[in-house]
Amino acid sequence: MTKKIFRLLKKYWLLVTAFVASFLMFLPSLSAFYTHDDFYFLKIAKVSSLEGFLNFFNLVKDTEGIGVYRPLTLRVYYFLGSGIFNLNPISMHIISFITFFVVILLVLKLVRLLTGNDKIAVLSSFLYAVSVTHFGQLYYIGAFQELFLTMVFLGSVIFFVKYEIDSSKKHSSRNIILSFLLFLLSLMSKETAVVLPVVLLLTHYYLKIIGKVKTNLRKLAILLFPYFGVLAIYLVLHFLYYGVISGDSYIWDFSPLRAINTSVWYFLWSLNLPETLIDFVGPGIHLNPNLLKYWSGEIIPIFVLFVVQICFACYAFIKSKVVNHISIIIFSAAWFLVTLSPIVFLPVHKFTYYLTLPLLGVVFLLSYIINSLKPLGRILFCAVWLAISIFSLRLTVETNWITQGEGVAERVYTYFKNNQSSLVSKNIVFVDTAGDTTLPWSPTATLKTVLSGKNFFDVFYPDLSPRVSYSGEGDVKIVSRQFLGY
Repeated sequence: MTKKIFRLLKKYWLLVTAFVASFLMFLPSLSAFYTHDDFYFLKIAKVSSLEGFLNFFNLVKDTEGIGVYRPLTLRVYYFLGSGIFNLNPISMHIISFITFFVVILLVLKLVRLLTGNDKIAVLSSFLYAVSVTHFGQLYYIGAFQELFLTMVFLGSVIFFVKYEIDSSKKHSSRNIILSFLLFLLSLMSKETAVVLPVVLLLTHYYLKIIGKVKTNLRKLAILLFPYFGVLAIYLVLHFLYYGVISGDSYIWDFSPLRAINTSVWYFLWSLNLPETLIDFVGPGIHLNPNLLKYWSGEIIPIFVLFVVQICFACYAFIKSKVVNHISIIIFSAAWFLVTLSPIVFLPVHKFTYYLTLPLLGVVFLLSYIINSLKPLGRILFCAVWLAISIFSLRLTVETNWITQGEGVAERVYTYFKNNQSSLVSKNIVFVDTAGDTTLPWSPTATLKTVLSGKNFFDVFYPDLSPRVSYSGEGDVKIVSRQFLGY
């Protein structure tokens, strides 16, 4: 038994390293508080009847007018937070972590099915696990939807592939049934799931090109008909009763040039460049000098490591002769672009947590070409990938709106917890001071955004909520800037 465990550890040491490294990298996220939209979803997920709970799944009635149909990842998940976990964010972060680890294993499983190569599968899971793009999903409770969607999405693709490969076996029909059921769950997780039937089609043709399946066109059409049939019904009902999400940063722009620009940013982020970089790059690739002025300790190592990483990848690309396996390049690129397509026309609404699903296409191709290197070369590439991810994560934690907002919200929560008794029956107003006029933004407006208006108070301090405002007069004036950390 001991020898067997030793052999497994020796074979999958990189996978074990992936789990340990990703856990240590993102461990501080377990103590992160709620922020922004979290408060609204905690509020609307608080129901006291079975009818209210079942209404979460109502596809013909947008009960809260939120414009999205995500009963599992927004309504049920936040119901757990508000009703079961007593508003304890740690419990919700633990669920996110567990889901994240399941996704890593599913990446391993899918790549192994697609390639039949354990080394490429383990490499893919490692690169995926320690990517800095997972910052948002693990720090921001609102991004759990990306993790859960990816989990059921990958599960559906895996069972579809298993059915295609083993269709002649006696119990293979169970795989296609499970794949379809997971597709239904993905549609209840996030609208991005609409691309799943297209991904199944792409996966089928990839498998056919490499000679793993021989399904004819007629059989494929019969196989995918239920997926596209349900998808058509879903789209009609969604557009009729839920519409298209809009407002705030949800500004649709169907310009091809803007879509290309957005795709390029997502691709650069998938190579571990920090999300923050987009705020410091102007037209003509002009770099804001403040980036080096305030964060040179992080950004210089990031740029140096990024160049090393690209050189490694280019050398491996030439050595691997991947151009002789064009199907790998096409499939990887198609996976990235197709799974990114639902959000590529939202140029203002760009966040790295949207890469949870598209990232697989990037790490799949990278792993394929890196596998051509000798063991030392593979280890060095993984070390560079991990190092740039760590530096990028450090910069992201310091500057990102998610961590900034969580800190602000937690300070407000602590303040009202300590002073609640003295604020009873008082009208409370948050205010800016004369010194705040020198700032390019209003601290009170920032606080209002972070707390989602009154939703924070509706959730945590419902007795105080009717008497709280962000303008006008009040019995108690609270200086907003004291919560912002500067």
